[in-house]
This record gives sequence, structure tokens and C-alpha cells, in this order.
Amino acid sequence: MSALLEVKGLKTYFATKYGEVRAVDDVSFAVGEGEVLGMVGESGSGKSVTGCSLMGLVDAPGRIVAGSVKLLGRELVGLAERDWRALRGRDIAIIFQDPMLTLNPVLRIDTQIIEAIKAHADVSKARAREWAAEALAGVGIPSPEERLTAYPHQFSGGMRQRVAIAIALLHNPKLLIADEPTTALDVTIQGQILAQVQTLATKMKTAVIWVTHDLSVVSGLAHRIAVMYAGRIVEEGRTSDVLAHPAHPYTRGLLRSLPSQNKPGETLTQIPGAPPRLLNERVGCSFAARCDRAQALCAEVDPVKTIVAERAFRCHFALRPESPA
Repeated sequence: MSALLEVKGLKTYFATKYGEVRAVDDVSFAVGEGEVLGMVGESGSGKSVTGCSLMGLVDAPGRIVAGSVKLLGRELVGLAERDWRALRGRDIAIIFQDPMLTLNPVLRIDTQIIEAIKAHADVSKARAREWAAEALAGVGIPSPEERLTAYPHQFSGGMRQRVAIAIALLHNPKLLIADEPTTALDVTIQGQILAQVQTLATKMKTAVIWVTHDLSVVSGLAHRIAVMYAGRIVEEGRTSDVLAHPAHPYTRGLLRSLPSQNKPGETLTQIPGAPPRLLNERVGCSFAARCDRAQALCAEVDPVKTIVAERAFRCHFALRPESPA
């Protein structure tokens, strides 16, 4: 499988009056054509900022301070805004968790979709309108021709999200970044969207980065999983391997926290403590204070990335990848 996206040493920091927040700190991964990468972790782990960094959507006081992002061999870090406008929506697209980050509340739906179509396709307005109706129908919106004339506030939250998904999929992008796009959707529509994404990846060879905290979703969707914590990927590997044999204690803690792992009436298992502040220089492992395997070395030495049998993890005392969860 050829690599469509290659990310190496990506660092995205935010300047504050208290210091620099290292939201993404030395992140490296690759996604191949037709591959779905599930990016999971707690809120604040750096998943969404990673996605925005790949799209060139990090605004001041945030900035990419180091690293490389290549799409089909083309370097994206430092790209001019004019070049970004030609790429976004055509070759690379993003679906935000909040659809109102995508939709303009004072413009009709047809105006917004047709504008997105004509930005990258030389078609007539009549064909663009037909294309827009097909896009709405594709994400399960009934009476798409009628709904095109509506405004965003006339849709429910779930319906707005479907519109945002339809816009992202208009041009069958080479890379699709989905930032928890199905959170507001009911289970039936969620299943339809997941099936559509799988079809896109299989037939169009689109690479997909699916950002979520829902391990049950990525277990049936993603080919590989990247687990993020405190701005870093702490474990990466094939989905079946990571879920069955987690190497990093944090991954194991996430799996133990699933309600399905507990019997009815039992208290849900949780990872103790809270994620660290990302203001200061790293000293030791960021997960050490919450880890049940931590030793003195963990608080003093930052673990390096280790690769064993197609698995990558950052831990001094990782479980062996072949060990059961």
C-alpha cells in the first residue's frame, strides 16, 4: 500500500501568557491510499489540532513550529494560502464535529453547496444544483430538492451534520479528515455514513483519518489505530492487534473503561487522575502519574518510540504486543 500522506515530527504549539502549549508534540505517521486510520484518545490529547494542522487551519496564536506533512509527495507545511484554497475541498477535506463551523448561518444550503462545487469543478449552475441534491440524498436527507432551499437553522443538529458531511465528500477527496463527525447522529444514520466512508476508501482509494473517542466505531471501520495522549501518539498498529493486545498502559486503560467491559451494576473502570498540562518541557513519561506500571525511571526519562512487529509505542515498561489485554 503506497503512502498518500506522510507526517514526520509534527509540532504545533500555542503561545499563551503562561507559556507555549505543546498541543501536538513530535507526531509522526503515514496513511496509505484506501486506508482508514483511527485516531483515538481523551479530549485534549491533540487529535483535533493534529487534523487542523494537516489542513493548514491553525490560526494565531497557534503555529506549526517543526515537522513535515506531505500529501502525494508535496510538502504542505508553509504552503501559501492561495495554494491551500486550491487543495481544500478537492484533494483534502475535513468534517468538523460541530457543523456550524462548516455552514454559514445566513446562506441557504444550496448556495453553500453549489459554491463548494463550482470552486473546483467547471459545471453549469443547473448541473451543480443537481449534484448538490444528489449529495444530500447520499447522506440520507429526505426530499433533497426541497431541503436545498432551507437555511441551516431550519435543520436539526444531526441534519446539519449530514449537510457538512455531504460537502466534504463532494469531490471525492484524496484525504478525508473526520473529526468525530457522527457524534450528533442517530445509530441508523451513523451506520450509513460509516458505510459511505468505507465505500469511499475502497472504491476511490481515499485515505481517511477518523478522529474519535469511540473505540467501538474504529474497531469496525479503521485498518490501523493511533492512540494519542498529551500531544503524542503513544501506540500505533493494526486495529485488531491493538485492541486485542494493547502494549501501552494508556491503551489498556481506555479499553478497560468501555462500559461493555463491566457487568451490570458494577462501577465503571476509569483511568485515575487527569491528563497533564502541556505548558512545560517534558520530564519523563507524561502518563507516569496515572500509570499502574510506572517506576522511578518513568518520572525521569522520556520514553522513545519503539517498533516491534509492526507495532509502535512509547513506554519503558510496555506489555508485550502478543500478551492478552
